[in-house]
Amino acid sequence: MTAKLEFFYDYVSVYSYLANSQLGRFDNVIYRPMFLGAVMEATGNRPPATIKAKGDYLFRDVVRWAEKYNVPYKMNSVFPQMTVNALRVALVAQKRGTFADVHQRLFDAMWAEDRNLSDKDVLRAIVAEAGMPAEEIMAEIAEPSIKDALKANTEEALQRGAFGGPTFFVGDEMFFGNDRFEFVEEALARA
Repeated sequence: MTAKLEFFYDYVSVYSYLANSQLGRFDNVIYRPMFLGAVMEATGNRPPATIKAKGDYLFRDVVRWAEKYNVPYKMNSVFPQMTVNALRVALVAQKRGTFADVHQRLFDAMWAEDRNLSDKDVLRAIVAEAGMPAEEIMAEIAEPSIKDALKANTEEALQRGAFGGPTFFVGDEMFFGNDRFEFVEEALARA
């Protein structure tokens, strides 16, 4: 049996965007949308941009990583954003078997196209651009089962030790950050 790599992420996390760009080299990735704001609050973690020196560094660091990974990057002019509905779109797409159609579009909209994922009209347009039935999807994100699935992913991430995003798991072994892939590969080889 091939080991699984679980990827807990939020579209608001630029480092999750960067990490996501590298996941194509892995088999058996399980995408686990989580609400990063709840994770940060529950663990007492603060977003890096709220600490001036850390925020200044982050903006330079992200450009370096985007260049290294050869991915487009544009700092979003509406930051931070409430991405709960975008995360719910991902969960609806997973349920429908159309996750691959919209997942990258959501990350690109946030971190390459300077779009506001917290705006439902913008989100509806992104879903439509992905070739999905936008009105149906936008109605489904309000369903209790979808809301509960996001809460469950977030609670599971917390129970397993997550404090930010991106967070990866290979079995019970946790890895944090977009720069831990060497360790992830080693853990997958051992599993």
